Amino acid sequence: MRDLFQLVDTDGSGWLSHDELSLIVSLLGTPEASIDSQELLERLDRDGNGRIRVDEFLTLLEDHNRLNCSLADLKRLKKSLVQISSTAGLSGVSLVEVDCDLGAGKPGAGSGIEMFKSAVKHQQDLQKMSAGLIAEIREGKTPSAHAATTGKSTTPHARHIKTIAGVMQDAANLVCSTLQQQSSPIVLAGDHSTAASTIAGIRRAHPQSRLGVIWIDAHADIHSPFTTPSGNMHGMPLAIACGHDNLSEAINDPEPVTRQLWKDLQQLHGFESAAIDFRDLIYVGVRDTEAAEDVTLASHSIPVISTEQVRRKGAIQAANHCLSCLSHLADVDLIDVTFDVDAMDSTICKGTGTPVPGGLWAHEAILLLRPLLSDPRVCCWEICEINPYLDELNTLAELSLGIFRAGLEVLGERFSSPSSSSSHAS
Repeated sequence: MRDLFQLVDTDGSGWLSHDELSLIVSLLGTPEASIDSQELLERLDRDGNGRIRVDEFLTLLEDHNRLNCSLADLKRLKKSLVQISSTAGLSGVSLVEVDCDLGAGKPGAGSGIEMFKSAVKHQQDLQKMSAGLIAEIREGKTPSAHAATTGKSTTPHARHIKTIAGVMQDAANLVCSTLQQQSSPIVLAGDHSTAASTIAGIRRAHPQSRLGVIWIDAHADIHSPFTTPSGNMHGMPLAIACGHDNLSEAINDPEPVTRQLWKDLQQLHGFESAAIDFRDLIYVGVRDTEAAEDVTLASHSIPVISTEQVRRKGAIQAANHCLSCLSHLADVDLIDVTFDVDAMDSTICKGTGTPVPGGLWAHEAILLLRPLLSDPRVCCWEICEINPYLDELNTLAELSLGIFRAGLEVLGERFSSPSSSSSHAS
């Protein structure tokens, strides 16, 4: 009960106001808790000053007629308050760019960021929506590295790991500082390797919070330098975030420099323990995995919501299943939603380096993302792997803009008014 008092006492005054007490009543949400909050305040307010001290609050335990609720109700209330306190400071959205394509097998994904932003500027509704909601990170802070200007990799089991590690360090700092400025980042990334730095940045900003990840992708991206058949680091971000080497399935013997940089990346968030736990990871749309990844998914019981399940359940129900039923995401404090465009079907997703048949249609992706981004625990949304050099028909750009528009609509409803969001630019 003292923990509940402190969570509701958001200004740290040591007193509960009528509004703060009303929050408790509304969140309990049971028929027994339908008592008028003003009446409850008057009952608890022994000294008649219109506020509730902690000792007055504790009398709720002595008289069940005042607020009849079970221990389970109180636990549920505490979880709700923790989730609210974790995200209450996020009053706007900032655009974070991570312009790197070194982790992919085919160069060009980094150029998708500028293409995407340019396309936004040419669509008036998106331009207006973006200008009203997004504070863009400036001052030349965009982490970047391109295959076109980088020499041949000398680390075959984690290609360009030294350069990518530098980009990830900068990106993690940027995501962390964005969150510390009370803003929620939208990360536009090149290839998916740098998603590990997004997760690291969130963990740095919220070291005491339990972080869940919803990974929407055609690929599991949980290889390590020990198991990778290609050496491409865009297949490794979750092995970094989960601190997973998968040595039992090793086929490679990485050189010492790779091993050290790999270990450094796994601690990018600042702790020796993993940035996220396997139990707090959920996949959506994954359908192209290798044997070593299959072993990881099976041994750690990582849920995968397939395209077929999305269609059978409906995208909205599948999203709600992600948030509340599968794994332990119902118990996490914060959620990172990362969206690789190859989660969509290869017939419409030409502009990415690794298209795979059997993916989501664009409208399904939108229906899925809307309820996910509506959850108050979602503190970051990431979009990656748009490669304009492979998008010959320009279909992926148009589809991605539609998805971006839908996401902004949701975030616009969640976050602050346009006038207050502009103060969050770094």
